[in-house]
Amino acid sequence: MTRKIQSSYFALILVLFFTTCIPPVQDPPQDPRSFDVPDTDLLDLGVALPYFVDFMYALDKTHLTHLMEDDGPYTVFAPVQASFSIFRTENMINHLDEYPTDKLADILRYHFIQGEWTLTDIPSGYHASLLPERTTGNYIDLYIEKHDVFRINGLNTIDEPDLATSNGYMHSINTILTIPSMLDHLRVNGDFSLIKEILEREDLDQDLINSISNADPVTLFAPTNKAILSFLGTQPSWETVHDIPSELLNDILRNHLIIHHNIVLNNLKKDTSLITESDKEITFRIDYPDWSVLGPSKKLANLTIRDIQAANGIIHQVDRVLLPE
Repeated sequence: MTRKIQSSYFALILVLFFTTCIPPVQDPPQDPRSFDVPDTDLLDLGVALPYFVDFMYALDKTHLTHLMEDDGPYTVFAPVQASFSIFRTENMINHLDEYPTDKLADILRYHFIQGEWTLTDIPSGYHASLLPERTTGNYIDLYIEKHDVFRINGLNTIDEPDLATSNGYMHSINTILTIPSMLDHLRVNGDFSLIKEILEREDLDQDLINSISNADPVTLFAPTNKAILSFLGTQPSWETVHDIPSELLNDILRNHLIIHHNIVLNNLKKDTSLITESDKEITFRIDYPDWSVLGPSKKLANLTIRDIQAANGIIHQVDRVLLPE
């Protein structure tokens, strides 16, 4: 008995000795992409991930790092390293320091939108960035589609989604987004394909057409495809937009344009009237939340989407072609 007790006691001493000598088991290092700590913000995430080095450098260079620390919340589409390599090559520079700081700041602001959105939750449609249009301060829009794949301004650009922090989400993207012109917005939204086709007709007044690209800013009332097809149906001989006589089409386009003004409809009062390039009056009817515009022909067109902001102007979608008197 005594030897058994002595043996057990000796074994216990050995166990205690080796237990105290073995270092405690450490928790595995936390993946910096999956933060649960409430005070971990977008800045912490950007600094932690090596493929955001150029993005974070650009934010610091343009004094925009504070956006990553603000309460927001913001959703950031953050370009990865490879996209900055392409950007330097396209702009024939070796370093971001060679690119104009003010232009770089504009590009970066265009990659932020308000709110904290996962790719699953964010709705399709237009989302205001943090980049203001220069004449009114209205924020320039991104266009997001969620059909077969997730697209921003027509590009399938998502690299790694849903990087969560305390003040928003980051989604890494594999290209640097281009700030869109009005024509860019028309190109990427399939519901504007017919008005885009009309604007490409070479037999129209090219000064009028060029004003959409060159007059800064411009307000365009853009009819939907359905509206243009309905107009085509008024003449049996018209099968495509190329069958509409150019003189008539020039007159119609002037009803849809206000040049040298960026008209933000959400700033207008009820029954405001404006003069278009046709020197004809159009009047806005507001019955919240519905908006409509009374054209020169005294027929109402519903404003189905308002204030699609581009860099050089603004687009308002209408469900009827604004015909002459």
